Amino acid sequence: MKSQKPSDGDFVEFANWREKIAGALDALACVLNFEEDRDRASAEAAAAREQAADVRRRGEIGFSER
Repeated sequence: MKSQKPSDGDFVEFANWREKIAGALDALACVLNFEEDRDRASAEAAAAREQAADVRRRGEIGFSER
């Protein structure tokens, strides 16, 4: 997934990529053996979704100010 990171400048592609990362982390959380690892993967998924939402908000604000 990391190799699919979009180039800088396109906030929509970056936000979509972070959503894909979140989905992968959620899927990983379902198969991990240890509860601590499952909790960490779930927390990282939530953080990735939060970052995607923040990037979209900032991108939309920046776009509307141009």
